[in-house]
Amino acid sequence: MSHWIALLPEVVLSLAAMLILMRDAFVRPDAGGAGEGGAGRDRMSVDCLVTLYSIAGALIASLWLMDASAPPDAMIALDGFRVAADVILLGGALLVVSLSRDYLDREGLRSPEFHALVLLALVGMMVLVAARDLILLFVGLELMSISVYVLTGFVRKNPRSSEASLKYFIVGAFASAFVVYGIALLYGATGTTRLATAAEAIAAGPAGGDLLLVAGIGLLLIGFAFKIAAVPFHMWAPDAYDGAPTPVTSFMATGVKAAAFIALLRVLTVDLGGAAEVWRGAVWWLAILTMIVPNLVALSQQDVKRMLAYSSVAHAGYLLVGVVAASELGRSASLFYLAAYTVVTAGSFAIVFHVAGRGDRNQRVRDYRGLGWRRPVLGAALLVFLLSLAGFPPTAGFVGKLYLLRAAVDAGEISLAVTLVLTSLVAYYYYLRVVWKMYFEAAPEDAHTPPSPKPGFNLVIGTCVALILLGGLFPGRIIDRARDALADAPAPGMVVQAEDPPTP
Repeated sequence: MSHWIALLPEVVLSLAAMLILMRDAFVRPDAGGAGEGGAGRDRMSVDCLVTLYSIAGALIASLWLMDASAPPDAMIALDGFRVAADVILLGGALLVVSLSRDYLDREGLRSPEFHALVLLALVGMMVLVAARDLILLFVGLELMSISVYVLTGFVRKNPRSSEASLKYFIVGAFASAFVVYGIALLYGATGTTRLATAAEAIAAGPAGGDLLLVAGIGLLLIGFAFKIAAVPFHMWAPDAYDGAPTPVTSFMATGVKAAAFIALLRVLTVDLGGAAEVWRGAVWWLAILTMIVPNLVALSQQDVKRMLAYSSVAHAGYLLVGVVAASELGRSASLFYLAAYTVVTAGSFAIVFHVAGRGDRNQRVRDYRGLGWRRPVLGAALLVFLLSLAGFPPTAGFVGKLYLLRAAVDAGEISLAVTLVLTSLVAYYYYLRVVWKMYFEAAPEDAHTPPSPKPGFNLVIGTCVALILLGGLFPGRIIDRARDALADAPAPGMVVQAEDPPTP
């Protein structure tokens, strides 16, 4: 029963996904005589509401578990770290699902499988960040990955979508193989798949001298590097992001990246903290390359969606700076930056698919000429999002980079701090180029003018803008909450002892 309580948020989402699928199986498309199109829209609206309510219910369940606890060697985490991760994942999913309804209606994608797959992918993400056992971690990773593979190719009539799904599936299968092989070697080195017990075994012996442990950590790190799209394991990301339906791209750039990164952050800096000399050098190089390469490639991109895809890869490099720092400040700064990035990315991609129009025909940089004057609300919101991605004050993106810089300097990683600053300056060009097009270049007479957003769309976008500005103006409380959440996790390399299991 304790396991059911500990997995209550995941149970809520799973039941909602099954409800959506069963409803589709037993409700005829023409029920009510509204016609196939009208019934399809009504059914999609109901599925969307069920999805939103279930995500909200899972969020309430996660907050209810905030005061619960579990023994250190439990399979499922019950601590502030997990709650903070759930809030980021569920909050991002709420934004993506809320903003995707207009896109799905416009493109005629009224299949209920979309919302069911989003919920199942979200279950996998939450299991991934809550797992305290390597087998459970792999189960969560695969549930998330398989659901997103299908979502990427959801537009079956679009060859680009099918190609993106195939590429993502092939590369994802390689990544999963690396992860499962790494788990096998870690089991051979420590004699357990429980992360807390493995931490004890690592702390008790010389980590650097155990070849099984070194190989296991290396393979596990490669698998996660694929999932977060770190260079040089990022080649799938631009094609998958570009070919997938834009709401799915937003979901991948927020939820998938956040879940994989949070799991990596916890496994490396907490459970494998005693073996930091094994993985720190490799993560240092991953961070350097992931900050430099995608920012340089993004300079030449003329497609806004593809530009944001390379930008997403670059932000993975910024987040890895907090992993290399491996300190309380580094981990809390990473959580803060990840939360800000999730909100900004969800809002940015929502504006991209609104401007692009049916079939995503208008997503080139030149299509944004004069947008700030033709659609002032969209232009102002996109301006805030781009400034936050670039790291301009007073946005949450600026504060997040500032805390990551401080964590790197405090850890003595001056080269990482300098690289972060220089690559952020490079990124100013391709972010501000879109701003220049919006406000300083006139649109041609035959330019496509996006329709006025619906009130609901404006409300969600306005909420994203408010969160970004509030996070930039008043970051102290959020950082303190992040530190409190991380206080429950053991210090890196700390040997944990089992306690009597309390009731959650």
